[in-house]
Amino acid sequence: MKYTGFHIVNYKAIDEIDVPVSRNTIPLIGINESGKTSILQAILAFDSDKDHLLDGIHIKVKNIYKPRAKNRQCRLSARVEVIDEDEKQQIITQASVKTSDPLYEWLESHLNPGRSITIQRLTDEAGQLTSNYSLIDIPQELRTGNAYEKLTKAIKRRLPNILYFDDFSDRVPNEIPFPVSYIKSNKRTRTKSSVREWQDIVEEVLRRAGGDELSLSEFYSIENSDEKEDALSDIADVLNDEIIKEWMKLKTAYSSFDTSESEHLNLSLSCNNSSEEAITFSFKVRDTEYDDRQRTFDITARSKGFQWYFNFIMKLKFNPKYNENPKDAIFLLDEPGSYLHSSAQTELLKKLVEISEDNTILFCTHSQYLLDPDIINLNDVRIVEKKDGAVTVFNYGESPVEKTTGAYSALEDALHLKIGATFDFLSNCILLEGVTDWCFYKMFLDVEAYDLIPGHGCTQLKSLISLLIAGADNFLVILDNDAEGRSAYKTYEKDFQNLFTSNVYQYSFSERKNFELENILSSDDTKRIKDATGCASIKKAVIKLYYREKELQNQIAASFDKETRDNIKRINNAISGHFNNQNE
Repeated sequence: MKYTGFHIVNYKAIDEIDVPVSRNTIPLIGINESGKTSILQAILAFDSDKDHLLDGIHIKVKNIYKPRAKNRQCRLSARVEVIDEDEKQQIITQASVKTSDPLYEWLESHLNPGRSITIQRLTDEAGQLTSNYSLIDIPQELRTGNAYEKLTKAIKRRLPNILYFDDFSDRVPNEIPFPVSYIKSNKRTRTKSSVREWQDIVEEVLRRAGGDELSLSEFYSIENSDEKEDALSDIADVLNDEIIKEWMKLKTAYSSFDTSESEHLNLSLSCNNSSEEAITFSFKVRDTEYDDRQRTFDITARSKGFQWYFNFIMKLKFNPKYNENPKDAIFLLDEPGSYLHSSAQTELLKKLVEISEDNTILFCTHSQYLLDPDIINLNDVRIVEKKDGAVTVFNYGESPVEKTTGAYSALEDALHLKIGATFDFLSNCILLEGVTDWCFYKMFLDVEAYDLIPGHGCTQLKSLISLLIAGADNFLVILDNDAEGRSAYKTYEKDFQNLFTSNVYQYSFSERKNFELENILSSDDTKRIKDATGCASIKKAVIKLYYREKELQNQIAASFDKETRDNIKRINNAISGHFNNQNE
C-alpha cells in the first residue's frame, strides 16, 4: 500500500491541517516554535508501532497553549491506496471476507488502485491515542464483526514504514544492553525509547547476518567462542556491505559531502556478555588509514557527518519493514544536516531528492542550503505559521505573509544564493530591489547584456551601491516609485549625491500615485500569471514562474496585452538609453 496524505485534527497546537504526500521532497519552513516539528510528530504518531520513539512525547496530543472543548478529540488519519489488484485480493483473502458479506461488495468498489480510503487512529474518551484503528470510509453498519477487524489489521500491517530522524537528539549509543530476562522470555522490560530503537536495529542486524536464522536468543545460546566470533564476523560483513559501501558511494558521487572521514573504514559489532544480568552490544569503527595500523573507535568519536549518515542508513535499512527496494516510505527529518557544512548540506539535499523518487520526505529546516530551487520544486515548499496558538500550513505562494523576513527568510536567502552576482567582473550592472524583480527582468525584459544583481529590498541597497560606485564600469539602480522607494531615493541621494542620481531609474510613466514592479503588468496579465502558478500573490507567482518550464514563460510573454508590452518597452528603452549614454 502507499500513503497519499495525512489529515491532522486537534493535535497539540494544530487545529486542522491536511498534508498530501506523493513521492516528493517537502520542506517545511517557518520561524522557531511555528509548529513544524509538531507536523512531523503528528504523522509519526499515526503509527502506533512507533509509540516508543522520542520517549513518547509525540503521542501526547494535548494543546498546551489553549484548552479544547471536551468533544474536540484528536484525530490522526491517513489516506491510503492499494498498489495493484493483486494486493487488493491478498488483503481481502487475509481478512477472510466472503463474497456474500456486504463488506465484500464495498471492498470491490472502493479498494482499488488510484482510489484512496481513509484509516484513522482512534482516541479514547479522554482524547488520548489508542492502539485501535478504524476504516472510516466504510459505512458504520459494516464496521462490525471479525472480517472488519481482520481487514483493518491487514491494511494497517501493510502500510509503508514511517521513519523519524531528529538531527539534534538522534545519536548512536555507545552501548546497547539486552537484559537476559528479555533474551530468554522475549518480554521487553521498560527502557528508554532511544535504547529500544537500537535494540530493534541490533536484532535486525543479527537476523540479516544469519540469513533469517540468527535470533538474539540463538546468538546468546552460542557457547563455542569460535562460533560466536564467526557470527560476529558475518555481522561485520553485512554492516560493511550495507553501510560503508553506501558511504563511499555517496562520497564518490557527492564528493563534498564529508571530506574529513577516512576511506579506510570498517564496521563491526562487538559483544560483551560478562554480566549475568545483561549482554551489551557496541558498534565500532576500525580505521587503518595510518600505515595500515588498525585503530578502533566508537561511532560517536567519528565526524558528525559520518555519525548522521550511519544513523540514517541504519534506521533506513535495518528495520523490520525494510526490503531491498524500499518504496512509499515516509521520511520525517527534523533539521537534517545541522552539523554539516554548507556544501555537504547541498549534497545531502540531492541525496534526499534521490530517495524521494520512490518515497516521500518531509523535513524542517532553517537552512538556505536545503532549499536550493534548482534541486527542489518551489511548489513543494510549505510555509508553517502559528497565530493565536494555532498552527496553519500554506503552499508557497498562498501564504498571506508578504514579507521576506521570518518564515520566508531561509527561502529568500536560498534564492539569493542561487541568483546573486559573484562580482568577479563588474561591467554593465543593474541593481534591482529584490529576487522578484530579478526573476521578472530575466523572463520578460531585454537584459542579456547586463549583470543583474538582486538586493534585499529598496532600503537595504547602500552597501551594494557603494560597491558598484567603486568597482563597476557602468551601473543602474532601479527603484519602485512608491512611498518606500521615494524615501530610499532621498536617502541614497543624500549619501551618494550625483554618483547615485545619475545612475538611477525610478518608474514614473503612469497616472498612478504609486508605481511598483507588479504594476508593469496589466490586471489581465497579472491574473494570467497567478492562475498559471496557483499563487494568490503576484510577487510569489513571478518567482514560481521563473522556476517553471521555459515554454510556459514564453507562452505567457507572447500573450501579454498592449498595456504590459508598452510598459516593458519603456523600461527596456530607459535601460538601453542609460547604458548607451554611459558608454559614449
